[in-house]
Amino acid sequence: MVAGALTNPCGDGFYQGEREAPLEAATACPGVYGKGAYPGNAGQLLVDGATGASYNAHGAHGRKYLLPALFDPATSACSTLV
Repeated sequence: MVAGALTNPCGDGFYQGEREAPLEAATACPGVYGKGAYPGNAGQLLVDGATGASYNAHGAHGRKYLLPALFDPATSACSTLV
C-alpha cells in the first residue's frame, strides 16, 4: 500500500496493464518477497533468530519488516530487497 501511494499518489502515475484495471508497482508482483519466489513460495528470506519470523528489510531501532517486491520498469521484472 505504501509503495502504491509513493509511485502513484494521484492515481495516474506508474502502472502496468489497462488503465481501467491497473497493476501498480507492488501489486504487479503478488506473493514475491525474495529471490527465487514462485507461486506458493515467497522466496529466499532472512530469518530472525529470536522469533523465527521471516523478513527482508531493516528499519529504525532494529525493527525488521517483510516488504513485497516492486515491479521494475527498467528490467520488466519484480525487484526484491534480498
